[in-house]
Amino acid sequence: MSELGSPSRKANGVARTDSKLSAKALYEQRKKYSNSNFIMQETSQYHVEHLSTFIMDKTESIVTVDDAIKKLVLLDSKDKIWTQEMLLQVTDKAVRLLDCDTQEELENFPLSTIHMSQTVLNQTRYPSVLLLVCQDKEQHKPDIHFFHCDEVEAEMVHADIDSAIGDNKHGKKMRLQTLKMNQEKMKRHRETILPPSGPKGPTPAARGRVSAPNAMERRPSGQNDAESHEKLAQRIEKDVQILNCALDDIEIFVSRVQKAVEAFSQLNHRNKSKKNKKKGPAEGMLTLRAKPPSEGEYIDSLQKLKLALNLLAKLKKHIQNPSASELVHVLFGPLELVLQSCGSPELARSVIAPHLSRDAVDFLRGHLTPKEMTIFELLGDGWTKPRAEWPKDHCAPPYYPKFRNGWEPPVEFFRTAPWETECLQSAEDVYGTPHSPSSSNGSHDGRKYAKIRYHFVARNANELSVLQNEILEVIEDDKQWWKLRNRSGQAGYVPFNILDVVKLEEAESFYHQQGYRTSPLSSLSHEDSFDKGRHKDKMMDEVTNELLMMITANKSQPPTRKFRVERPSGNIVPLVFDSNPEQVTSWLSAKGFSKQTVDCLGILTGAQLFSLSKDELKAVCGDEGGRVYCQVTVQKAQLEKSSGDSELQEIMRRRQERIDSGSSN
Repeated sequence: MSELGSPSRKANGVARTDSKLSAKALYEQRKKYSNSNFIMQETSQYHVEHLSTFIMDKTESIVTVDDAIKKLVLLDSKDKIWTQEMLLQVTDKAVRLLDCDTQEELENFPLSTIHMSQTVLNQTRYPSVLLLVCQDKEQHKPDIHFFHCDEVEAEMVHADIDSAIGDNKHGKKMRLQTLKMNQEKMKRHRETILPPSGPKGPTPAARGRVSAPNAMERRPSGQNDAESHEKLAQRIEKDVQILNCALDDIEIFVSRVQKAVEAFSQLNHRNKSKKNKKKGPAEGMLTLRAKPPSEGEYIDSLQKLKLALNLLAKLKKHIQNPSASELVHVLFGPLELVLQSCGSPELARSVIAPHLSRDAVDFLRGHLTPKEMTIFELLGDGWTKPRAEWPKDHCAPPYYPKFRNGWEPPVEFFRTAPWETECLQSAEDVYGTPHSPSSSNGSHDGRKYAKIRYHFVARNANELSVLQNEILEVIEDDKQWWKLRNRSGQAGYVPFNILDVVKLEEAESFYHQQGYRTSPLSSLSHEDSFDKGRHKDKMMDEVTNELLMMITANKSQPPTRKFRVERPSGNIVPLVFDSNPEQVTSWLSAKGFSKQTVDCLGILTGAQLFSLSKDELKAVCGDEGGRVYCQVTVQKAQLEKSSGDSELQEIMRRRQERIDSGSSN
């Protein structure tokens, strides 16, 4: 998720956050520093972040330490460095690396195996770096380990290790003086850890992040409206800050998942190639890196993804470069990665809080690609059904996020958020800002109506089938595809070039001619007006069939002929529960499904495809979803039958063996 940029940080433990710390966060920060960085007798401990490990090898173009530093700088410039927190402990015999959480020993480098210790300052985004060159007797080539000293200065750790190596070689006691100096520096530094002052203006957006619009640009010339627009700008700015915090946390989580996948791959490769079970060099660090996030961390990232989607829908008219629709596509990359690393969508389906607002669901359905829509539909009602459609006793409690940088947004913001209250808003957006006035020909109290020039048949779940001369309400009109709602309350997208904005009288006349008791322009509310037409649902359900009949009615029918069913010459890849996405794609293609359906469903495994219901397949693939369901059902039945037959055959074989053995006796 490098498109979003990297979270900003400050080195050496001075408040790694862009927002104001609370007193509790300050206490926790100092406590963490004291627990991670201390000196007791001849044992010192420092909090570090492992950056990378290289083997000094000509085949890797690393012959000297300078070559390794150049490679580290290159990886940093390409955002290819993933940090891993750990504790570096120095004793009079070895340098040990420990897991921060469990205190388990990851690596143990005897001082005699450390050939070099050096600092690398201000050459990467990590300004205070320590490198160690290590090689034991069984290693053919030395390893070069890089650590970011994020809470203490790299020079302090370097001096400590150098003095320990010197004492070990020459039998001197010079390290005690070094430890005394380091202890004094750590004490002074701990007392300087203070929360940064609150920003006077809007927090500047990080690279690739969302930026709030300038309040001065939005301010009208009238003095009376200045105060209300200033409040509006403050509310938008607060939403943007929360969105940026959520994006930061999502990016950090995705980096951790990517880091774990890469480390697991490296560890697996090492295990296959080594001859004995003895732990090799740097395997302890790789094992820690390969450790996947906990289930709670997965849930936290999924909740922040839902929060970000809600905020993008809320801010869609107020942010640009990148726009809300562009950021939606960026977010679905991490969402797909999370689903893949989980192995199934079940965990994501269990995440209900926060609910998505109706506006967020409509926004997603209008902007997702077919592949993204497949992922979205897989997530179930917790994602696809807005809060307004959930029974009150089934709604999740309000969601209050905890951001990694320690910032705590006002609780009131989340209590009154649209996804928690789901207020119906007609003429105003979620910020209470009136929509730009529509044409007087087609708008009334913020509503607009359009007349259909030609028949149009929906090709997927996002589009809406419409009849010629039908008049519908316009929901969105800022794209080449307008979102319309018909009398039955069904909504979807229709090409704008087959529409005409109509006058109020024409819209009212159309509804009277259709036999509806009320017009959309009556004194009834917007919701009531459209609900009066619910008795016409059956007619609207038949619109697509009627359209197809009308479109094909004038076409001459070809003469009756005999059809010959051609069997495919090649072997069809069977679809089984263990099929991978490539095999699913081959099976769908062999069955003759359209390219769009193959692209949408080809990202699934066999088990995931078998788990989809008929309605879910129709939502993803449109009308072709019914045919997919039939084929999948047939395939599933064949698998169950073959499994049952084999079990029955095995039972009969064993019974026959018993009969034969009995007769022989």
